Amino acid sequence: MATAVQQDIGRVLAVVIDRAHARFFEVTAADVTELPSFQSPAMRGGKFHSDRQGGPGWGEHAYHGRIREEERRHVDGVVQCLLHLDHERPADGLLVAGIGGAVAALALALPPVLADRLVGTTRLNPTEVTAAKVARAARRAQQTREPAVESELVAALKEGLGTGLATNGARETLRALAKSQVRTLLVAADVQATGFRCARSQRLVLSATDCLEDGEPIPVPDLIGEATALARRQSATVTTIRDPEAVRHIDGIAALLRFP
Repeated sequence: MATAVQQDIGRVLAVVIDRAHARFFEVTAADVTELPSFQSPAMRGGKFHSDRQGGPGWGEHAYHGRIREEERRHVDGVVQCLLHLDHERPADGLLVAGIGGAVAALALALPPVLADRLVGTTRLNPTEVTAAKVARAARRAQQTREPAVESELVAALKEGLGTGLATNGARETLRALAKSQVRTLLVAADVQATGFRCARSQRLVLSATDCLEDGEPIPVPDLIGEATALARRQSATVTTIRDPEAVRHIDGIAALLRFP
C-alpha cells in the first residue's frame, strides 16, 4: 500500500546531471518515466591543447577557462530543457541530483519559477541511476521538505489574506481560478467536495446558484480534483497540506495569487 507521501506526491520533475550529461525523469505516485536526455557537445582537444605561446602555464589557464565556459553552457542548456518540460506539463516539485559540482551549479542557476519548487538535491550518478532510485530520492526529498514548506505556505497565506493576494475557502478560490489568478493552490489533505461547472464559461463553482446567467450548472462529483487539474493547466503549483497544525488554517482549499 502506498504511503501518504506517495499518494500525494503530485508530479515531480527530476534531473540527474554531471558535467556533460543530464537525464530527466517524471515521478508520480503511480509511476516513473524517463524523458529525453540532454548531452552537451564533447569537449574540444586535450588538457593542454594549443601551443603555450612561450608563457609558463598558459596552456593550463586556457584549458581551465574553456572548462568553466563549457560547464556554464551545459548548465544553461539543462535549465532550458527543464523550462521546456515544465511548460509542457507543470511540475509540483523539482529534484536536482548528480555528481560533482554540477548539482550546486544547476541549483544556483535555476530561475525563480523553478527554484520555488525545488524539493532538494542529492547525489546520483547519471550513468548508473535507475528509475527506482530516482523515485526513492524524489519522495524522500519531498517528505523531508514538506513540514517546513507547509509552515511557510500557511504564513504566506495569512499575510496574503491581509493584502488581497490570497484566498481561503472554495468559493473565493474557485473565483480566483476562473480569473487565472492562482499562483499556488493549497489543498487540505483528504478534503472532498462536490460542485458545478457553468455550461457557458466552463468555470467551476461551489453551488448551482453561483452560475446565475452563466449557463446551466453541470454537476461535478469531484470538485477538488477538477480544481487541481485546472490549476495545473494554468501553470500554478499545487501543494497538498498534510501537517495537522497547517491543515487547520486551510478551509478546504486556498490559494496564493499572482495578482489581487
